[in-house]
Amino acid sequence: MLKRISHVRDFGVFKNFSGGALPEFAPFNLVYGWNYSGKTTLSRVFRCLEVGSLHPDYADATFSFIHQDGRTRDHGFVDPTIVRVFNEDFRKEHLLWEEEDGFNPILLLGSENIEKRRALAGRNEDLAAALDTHRLSEREVARLGAEIAAAESEVATLMVKELPVGRLDRRHVKQITAAWNGVLPAALADEVFKAEREKVSAEQKDELTRFAADASSIDDLWRTGLAVLTEQIGSAATIPRLAEHSDVGSWVERGLPLHRYTTRCEFCEGVIPVDRIAALNAHFSSAFAELKTRIAKAIEALNRRKLPSIGGIYAKGQFYGDIHAEHAEAVKAFQDAREAFNGALEELISSLDRKEASPFDVIAAPAREPPLEDVVASGERFQRLVDVNNARTREFRSAKAAALEILKKHYVAEAMRRIDVYRLEREIQEATTAGDSAGALAARLRSEIVDLQAELSESTKGAEAINDVLRRFFGKEDVQVEVTGGDKFTLMRSNRPAKNLSEGERTAIAFCYFITKLLENGNDLQNTIVYIDDPISSLDSHHLLHINAFIKSTFLKYDEDATPKYSCLAKQVFISTHNYEFFHLTWDWMANRKPKALSAAYMVERIDAAEVLSSRLVECPKSILQFRSEYLFLYHQLAAYADAPTDDALVIFNLGNMARRFMEGYLAFKFFEFSGIDQKLPLVITDAVDCERARKFMHFYSHTLSRAGGMKLPDLAEARAAVRSILDGVNAHDPVHFAALRSAV
Repeated sequence: MLKRISHVRDFGVFKNFSGGALPEFAPFNLVYGWNYSGKTTLSRVFRCLEVGSLHPDYADATFSFIHQDGRTRDHGFVDPTIVRVFNEDFRKEHLLWEEEDGFNPILLLGSENIEKRRALAGRNEDLAAALDTHRLSEREVARLGAEIAAAESEVATLMVKELPVGRLDRRHVKQITAAWNGVLPAALADEVFKAEREKVSAEQKDELTRFAADASSIDDLWRTGLAVLTEQIGSAATIPRLAEHSDVGSWVERGLPLHRYTTRCEFCEGVIPVDRIAALNAHFSSAFAELKTRIAKAIEALNRRKLPSIGGIYAKGQFYGDIHAEHAEAVKAFQDAREAFNGALEELISSLDRKEASPFDVIAAPAREPPLEDVVASGERFQRLVDVNNARTREFRSAKAAALEILKKHYVAEAMRRIDVYRLEREIQEATTAGDSAGALAARLRSEIVDLQAELSESTKGAEAINDVLRRFFGKEDVQVEVTGGDKFTLMRSNRPAKNLSEGERTAIAFCYFITKLLENGNDLQNTIVYIDDPISSLDSHHLLHINAFIKSTFLKYDEDATPKYSCLAKQVFISTHNYEFFHLTWDWMANRKPKALSAAYMVERIDAAEVLSSRLVECPKSILQFRSEYLFLYHQLAAYADAPTDDALVIFNLGNMARRFMEGYLAFKFFEFSGIDQKLPLVITDAVDCERARKFMHFYSHTLSRAGGMKLPDLAEARAAVRSILDGVNAHDPVHFAALRSAV
């Protein structure tokens, strides 16, 4: 029996579902969900267990169930599980509804085929033994492979720890052993091992990156800075005191924006004449602002052009000892050139700072220009030193590489010698051969079993079997099947071919066929997990009581002398439905039995997270179990939201859908006809604005009407106003009915 779903990922609307918080599955499990919530997709996950492969539409999906035996059942399909699923895929695969077409005959053993039945049983036993051998061989191969893999990982870790090799893993070890052709190399003598270790441990320097100092021309940048120093702005509007006293000018410039909307001075609280503000604005003109901007940009560009000092990667310790003296001289030469270059830049920056403080003055240019030639010469000198150092490093590297290869082979050979790796590989080959033989035998036995089952197929008795189920279901011989040529069945009604079957009849007949197939060829129902998805058609609920009673009688066992008295005839049963009434009819006989652990209820929810629609399976809310009427349940949800609104996406996502369904129910029984919400809604919500708001809310946010609309959530105020308008409208239209609703919940 399955205990719970561990996870479902990338399986249609189940984007990334984790079932760790779900209550454990029971023998009977009832799942409720609206149309498009993801019920059928959930049934397809179970169907993957039935067919032993992923659904073709979700080839990259993964899923995992936790089984009561402690093992998992997942998308690897290692452990077979007997599962039978009734859903849309089953109906498409097994029933053809076009005229002149039938559906595949039931494979039912004939009572006279005793020898063939015994042969089939023997083949099934042999198949089970072959599959066991195949599984044991695979496990032995995995165990032996894991022993080798552990040794490979261990020696890779050891080499990383003891040798300067960077990162290594099992793949590098395999590359070494692959060259040995089944023969381990001889172990190194101690003195040879020590000599190779000394080669690897000798001091070597890293190869340095190329030294590069920005030696591009600075003429344009320098000329720009000098031009700004000598630039003058002035006009008849210039206020002499502000131009001559830069500190006062800066103070007024900063304070001017504070007086844009006031006529009093923020400093002295005196009245500022209108013409004074105009004079100040003229003084600080656009030309003034543009000059200040150019000054700031020139300073920023000069700061960016300053040369950095020689970094840590070029420190003395990175160079070989015999060139340390040359290193010190080269560093000093570059640092001197850098200081002279940066000093000249700093003088111009200082002049620009003074220009920024006194924009109406002409500032003298620095006495010297940046000496770029010394920077270029000293940088090239230092790079020549780096080249010499790197050449020395490359010569060391070849010797070190050879020693490393010898030591790596030594470490790997010792590790493989300890586990006798070639003995393990021979055992892997033997187990693989045994597994392949068992797999080939299993394939042959499956073919023989299929042939025997085909010989045991008796279409006439198959027809009798499904007709018996149809009589049990409908309580009469209303619809029956007859065998036609080619071992197909034709539906007959009153001895004539049945035509114009309703959607409910089609679903009911398909379900009867499914029940018949559950018991074909002696299938043991007690070891079968059954999943039934939506046995009630959305378009036809006339057979609701029939199907509910039929499922109960098929799967619920009562034994007066047993403890407990009630049990599940199958290994486990899952039933999912969108039909609220059917849900409660089924839950009545599931839940009202002892022990309580016999049944569990769940709900498939469609949620909107980060504008991505996805589904999840949750424990069925108590409000659904509490109210037998969907209409009453919908009122309860809307009223609860109106009393305590929230912008939680998990709550607000379904509001439009619930509001629409609630109003459809109210209008239907109030007016005994239903021609759409738009025509009758104004009779309930008389205010035109409130009516239009509610109508738009129900249509636009009802994700069963428009899937794209479900991607947008209403805000809190919009949702609360619409829900309040709907409830207030019903209250005003029929206060007695509304009072009864409030009393009921």
